[in-house]
Amino acid sequence: MSSEPKAAEPFDGSPGQAGDATTELRGNPFVHAPVLVDRVVEGFSERVSASVTIVDATVGLGGHTQRMLDDLSWTHVVGVDRDRQALARSRERLAPYGDRVRLVHGRFGDLTAVTAPLTRAAGVLADLGVSSMQLDDPNRGFSFRFDAPLDMRMDQDGGSMTVAQYLTTVAPKDLVAVLRANGVGSLARRYADALKGQLPVTTGQLAEVIATATPARLRGGRLHPATKVFQALRIRANQEEEELVHFLPAAFSLLDCGGVLQVISYHSGEDRLVKRFARLVETGGCLCPPRVGCTCGARPVGTRLTRHAIVPSEEELTHNPRSRSARLRVLRRSDDDITEAIKRYWEQVPLWHG
Repeated sequence: MSSEPKAAEPFDGSPGQAGDATTELRGNPFVHAPVLVDRVVEGFSERVSASVTIVDATVGLGGHTQRMLDDLSWTHVVGVDRDRQALARSRERLAPYGDRVRLVHGRFGDLTAVTAPLTRAAGVLADLGVSSMQLDDPNRGFSFRFDAPLDMRMDQDGGSMTVAQYLTTVAPKDLVAVLRANGVGSLARRYADALKGQLPVTTGQLAEVIATATPARLRGGRLHPATKVFQALRIRANQEEEELVHFLPAAFSLLDCGGVLQVISYHSGEDRLVKRFARLVETGGCLCPPRVGCTCGARPVGTRLTRHAIVPSEEELTHNPRSRSARLRVLRRSDDDITEAIKRYWEQVPLWHG
């Protein structure tokens, strides 16, 4: 996947703000570039782990992987992606690296299974969201710059529903919930009623339905009013939140002691989940009141390598406008036994996620 963000902008998922790489900016050129690639390479460069393998769990067109192979002479990369078209293109791009790279088709939420027989990694990277290749291909239905079938599936051979099919089957109240959970805010019910009333089957029709349903005072801004709706529907169609919930403990478990997990997210819901996982790693899942101190026996199993999310520089934003809502968080595993912490994760994540 690919993109980067703007440090000055509040990252709260509110309407009128870039949500992720699906953002449609009026009049801005779109480019493909691996997001925050210099910081990603830096995060893996101080190798503590005994392993020499890095897993790129969302390899996309191979931009991050190529830079890691170029700059980290010690590494081998296992690249995973659910998009077969992206894998074909990255396989061609990365062919010169020979057996230093292995590409696998699969979902990043199934990381343990798809990376087998690998059992320990020096690092794991996930660049969430949608790639420039997916956005720029009219046949994929990710962007309303083209009037195309309303698809948005990252794996078109995977048997999941298209967005058009989802809109036909989803209950109105559930559609409202999906839109609200993904930053659409107070207009969620209005948009849901409009979508269920007209059931668009192309990207252009969906964009027009949302534009018409948007109050006149909220039209004409820097972002098209359908930006957040497209993002919400894409996330639901591809079960991206569920994938991330399963990915985080699987990725951290795959790390060798001293290994590094890096996650680039593009909207507040994803980033909030990653941040909460980071806190669990640092506390071992302790929920004891701070004034009392820990009495539950929780033990920290890792540390954040940066206290706050890393965001793109102004220079990067200039060259890659799609990157402006990216947030990178970096964790290092510090304990061999993380069984109890992962158990607490599964007990607590419904409270974070629900």
